[in-house]
Amino acid sequence: MRVSYSSIAAAAVAAFLPSALGQIVQYTPAGVDGISFSVNAPAQTVQSGSGPVYLQIKGPSNLQWLAVAEGSRMLDANMFVIYAASNNNITLSPRLGAGHKEPLFNPAVQVSLLDGSGISNGVMTANIRCDSCLSWAGGSENVKSASAPFIWAVRHGEPLESTDVTEGIHIHDKFGGFTVDFAKATGGNTDNPFSDSSLSASAAKAAAQKSSGHQMRTAHAIILSIVFVLLFPSFALTLHLFPSSKTVPYIHAPLQLFALAAAIVGFGLGIAMVVNSGHVSGYHQIIGIVDIAALVLFQPIMGLLQHLHYRKHGNKSIFAYIHRWLGRFLVILGIINGGLGFKYAGIGKGAPRGAVIAYGVIAGVMGVGYIFLIVHSTLRARRSKDSSEK
Repeated sequence: MRVSYSSIAAAAVAAFLPSALGQIVQYTPAGVDGISFSVNAPAQTVQSGSGPVYLQIKGPSNLQWLAVAEGSRMLDANMFVIYAASNNNITLSPRLGAGHKEPLFNPAVQVSLLDGSGISNGVMTANIRCDSCLSWAGGSENVKSASAPFIWAVRHGEPLESTDVTEGIHIHDKFGGFTVDFAKATGGNTDNPFSDSSLSASAAKAAAQKSSGHQMRTAHAIILSIVFVLLFPSFALTLHLFPSSKTVPYIHAPLQLFALAAAIVGFGLGIAMVVNSGHVSGYHQIIGIVDIAALVLFQPIMGLLQHLHYRKHGNKSIFAYIHRWLGRFLVILGIINGGLGFKYAGIGKGAPRGAVIAYGVIAGVMGVGYIFLIVHSTLRARRSKDSSEK
């Protein structure tokens, strides 16, 4: 069998092209429009085990933030978070994953933004050179691996528009992962592979999941807002709207126990988010724990003791006044803590401004209505008492 010199030369060129010209692998999350992540490792980096790795992050400019990270989980992941800095520029914030907590800025990462980075035509692009991606505080990268793990996450919402690399970010609403076959992402010796048209690109899909954190946060806010702003005050007023000896056992107590059960459900969602995020020391969380604990431990007992006293003596006891004023205090504290919760989530970011405004308006109207009915009921009782004495 004769082999021509031309065929040998062609085979040599074909074998040489992938490493000489280079390859980029682009990953697009399934079910998420407009987002992609690309990876390239220069041939010299793969051969020597040291040198830069190139990453590209792309997504719509109206996202709150977008990130990709080396690693299979958040803990110790080498993260690259981008968000809008202005109408045309972006901020790149390298961070170290800390489990189910907000990742914090990592100043030890050697990273730079390359030409082509910024915001153009509604697309946010970060062309990244990383000179410390083969080893970092939480792990290392094997650029010869056929299945190197990466994770990604995105948060929808109002753009941050911040140049601060330590800017606080809120929990993702979608996330996923993918593995990189570096044999398909190796080659080239350019300083910016994403602006080099000679490099070939291949496409792959990345897994996507919808974060439960967003739904839990929304349900937590809705349930407890309804309970503290509407249910607790309204059910407390049944004593004044329906003055009768049967109001407490058949109307007031069952309704308040229902509201308390709903509050416990909302509280449980809050605890689940605390466990996932690790943010247990925030003022909103601490106030919420104290408030719900007091409602569960003291209010039903004080109400029951007063009811038993009334059945035996036919009048009010100290338990009645503790039940009334402690309940009012805890409801007001809960309403205030709801506002603090909106602030904690980020007004205009995690918490829509319209929801915050509606919460304030409804709470204000309920407060005025509650005070009016209490005053009116008290004056009516006094007039009735005065007329009976005459």
